[in-house]
Amino acid sequence: MEKEDLNRWQGIEHEFRVGISSESPELYRYARFYHVDEVIHALENYEFFDGERAVCTRICRRNDGFLRNGSRIYICTGGHLEIATPECRNAFEVLKYDKASEIYMQIGVEEANKKYRIGERKIKNAHIQCWKANVELDKRYSRGTHESYIIERKRFVGKEHLFIPFLVLRKIFFGAGGFIAEREGIIYVISPKAMVARRVFTESPSQWPILSSRDEPLTTKDKYRVHVTSGEGLRCEVTRLLNNAITSYVLDAIESGKIRHVDDIWNPLQTFKEISSNISGEWRIKLRNGRKVSALDYIESHYLEPIESLFEEREVSYWDKYALDTFKRLCEKFRQGLIEDKYVIRRVEWVLKWYVVMHEIEEFEYKCSPRSKFDYRNMYIMSERLEKQIAASFDFTNLCDYDLYERVADRIGVERILTDEDIGEALLFPPKNSRAELRMRLAKEFKGAAVNWNKITMKREPKVQIELTRPGTEEYAMLFERYPELARMPNAMVVFLREEHGGREPSRQVLVRLLTNEEDITGWEEEIIREIRSRISRNPYLDYLLYANNRTYRFDELDGWNEETIRRKVEEIKESEQNDEALMRSD
Repeated sequence: MEKEDLNRWQGIEHEFRVGISSESPELYRYARFYHVDEVIHALENYEFFDGERAVCTRICRRNDGFLRNGSRIYICTGGHLEIATPECRNAFEVLKYDKASEIYMQIGVEEANKKYRIGERKIKNAHIQCWKANVELDKRYSRGTHESYIIERKRFVGKEHLFIPFLVLRKIFFGAGGFIAEREGIIYVISPKAMVARRVFTESPSQWPILSSRDEPLTTKDKYRVHVTSGEGLRCEVTRLLNNAITSYVLDAIESGKIRHVDDIWNPLQTFKEISSNISGEWRIKLRNGRKVSALDYIESHYLEPIESLFEEREVSYWDKYALDTFKRLCEKFRQGLIEDKYVIRRVEWVLKWYVVMHEIEEFEYKCSPRSKFDYRNMYIMSERLEKQIAASFDFTNLCDYDLYERVADRIGVERILTDEDIGEALLFPPKNSRAELRMRLAKEFKGAAVNWNKITMKREPKVQIELTRPGTEEYAMLFERYPELARMPNAMVVFLREEHGGREPSRQVLVRLLTNEEDITGWEEEIIREIRSRISRNPYLDYLLYANNRTYRFDELDGWNEETIRRKVEEIKESEQNDEALMRSD
């Protein structure tokens, strides 16, 4: 009997920090300036070497579209530019497409900056920058990195209490690290994202919970999307791989019944913050029964042992073995108190960043500038060295001009997982035999359609008939009763709806009555058509006509897609569209 593997459909979505640098003081440039529109439209117009555009679907009013590799790019709530990876089978694929998202942002920023370099903007020495940072120094603003994992609905819903303690404690291994301002001053923490969490388990991600209860599977109804809203933007490849891999294994253990009970943690939200603020390595937690235990002991007894049992029964890949072996070795290093061991520094991001800002910033280019009116240095007491360390911490996440992570990674010996071929494949193509591959094939086949994660909508404009004949007495009376302003505008245009019941469905038509002479509109046809569309969109009784005739095709399934099934689905939709067009012509 063939063993089941450990693959699980998953992905991440990250809100990138986009800002503009100029001659303002170095710390001030990390304040909130949004130039997301310029970046996203620069990507829309960018073509790769093979002639394919970076954005392969139409950018809508919300600046929402899909990149050629199946990732979704959009401006989310709060005005942040967000890229969500395509549906990935495992943590290794997530890592590949997360790195591809960084490159897309680099391309977008570089293309947008050309406007500044050629003088289209009047700001001296100004240029756009992008950071993969989540939390501002003052904690008032936070950007999300959300993780999604698909699981059997009936095997997980109601068992969230088994999963939340792991999310509280996993920051020990997977935190991004960074400086934040607390009452006692500016401190370095394991996870800045943990320090701004407001809820443990609630629906709205805007309340910054550890885990969201929003039920939006984006697949078949028997599946549930576990929506982890307390993730962080990571640069270190090993940390990203371990984060998604170990989290996926925990969900597997819960789904399979290997984790049936965990001791409840006292006040999970407070514990979440206490763990993050403790960089000494002495992580102890209080349980609801009053006992205090080691966080590492808790993880090993409640989660690591069931995962090891799971591995004995499943078909495991090279990267599964790598993830578990590395995680176990990190547990042992932390247990021995070897936080600054080279093995840990090269694989755990918060430790790596702390090491860099403490020991590797002598060559970091930073100039302490005079303070301006809106400056963090006016709000918090900091020495010049601390100021430089904070700036270095931010530039560790910089994807553009000064990428501190890439400058020090090879010198320190940070472990790399991905090859150039892995990143290039993720940049140009969706995951093979996935729903994302179907989605991109449909986007190429139907250029004007609106594409979403699990559906495609064919947009059909309403028929517009311009009537020039003079209305009769009764129709005039009806028009003046409905539109009394016509008495003051004898040469007016009226837009209303007419339905003809001739086919299998009523044929909706926009009837435009021009109360004027034919010679008066000669040469103004295009302007009239624009006015018609404007009036349709403004009329609450007619705006639905812009999408009333649309046709939507769904493809909810995540599994079962290959070259043949993708081809059949595309042909099925093409045939259906051809039949609808033929029927409309006959009407």
